[in-house]
Amino acid sequence: MNAASPLLGLLLSVMPPLHALRPSDQLKSARSKAVWMTVSSIKTGDEYYLEVVEDGRAMLREETPKTVRTRRGTIPAQLIKDMLRETENSDIVNTRSSSLDKTIFYRGEVIRISAYISGELTLTEAPLNKFGEAFTYAFGEIRKRVVNLPTDTAVTAFLRAEPLEGDALDLFRQKAAKDGKVKNIETYDVQKIKPLMAAIKDANRFIPLETAADARELQTFITNRQLFGLRSLFYLPTTRGTFKCSVLEASKGLPPEPKKPAAVPAAKKPKPAKKRRKEIIGAL
Repeated sequence: MNAASPLLGLLLSVMPPLHALRPSDQLKSARSKAVWMTVSSIKTGDEYYLEVVEDGRAMLREETPKTVRTRRGTIPAQLIKDMLRETENSDIVNTRSSSLDKTIFYRGEVIRISAYISGELTLTEAPLNKFGEAFTYAFGEIRKRVVNLPTDTAVTAFLRAEPLEGDALDLFRQKAAKDGKVKNIETYDVQKIKPLMAAIKDANRFIPLETAADARELQTFITNRQLFGLRSLFYLPTTRGTFKCSVLEASKGLPPEPKKPAAVPAAKKPKPAKKRRKEIIGAL
């Protein structure tokens, strides 16, 4: 694996443009509707990741300088359906426009949101107040629920793949090329690492690495393929496009979960004493 270079810092500073990726027909038919987003505060600089699926599943990952907490569970499916509907009906999502140049006096939250709209995976980034009142209300109702989901410390890490385009892609090719070109990895080979394939299908989505074995399998793939970058930030050139991939912690710095008191076994009901033989005979 190549050593890290100044390219990493340069690529991180290049914001990818708005884009849409088209899934295969098989993926469309099997997909559950979902929306995932990164929400950042202009005022505080705090950021969190939120994901909801139409069947009620929800996930929240919050990060501070000292801690990372992941919450997973279920919330009322109707709230998610409302959110999906307002996302699909949002003018700013459908036009894939960006209003970040108009945030001089805006001190609220900015959303980078992804969802499949008319069969295409869209990415839209704009201030929350640009998405419309109905969207803002549906978003607020979901946020009230997900902050109360239980903490999940079982998941090992998350994998995120962000498409490289424009100047960022050109820069990567200049620095990572061998003999004047970058060799693409066939989709067939990427499919062998299921979380990695899922990450490039659903760009910008946090794909869980559920176990330490999943994480090790990914790291082995990175090493064997000599992918450019680091173990936690690497670049994946494929026949489906080139992606910047990040491995993110799922939990860090959390206090230990309080131990549940051991259950006290129920007292056994004493068996009635057997009458002695002579007592029985005397009663006859």
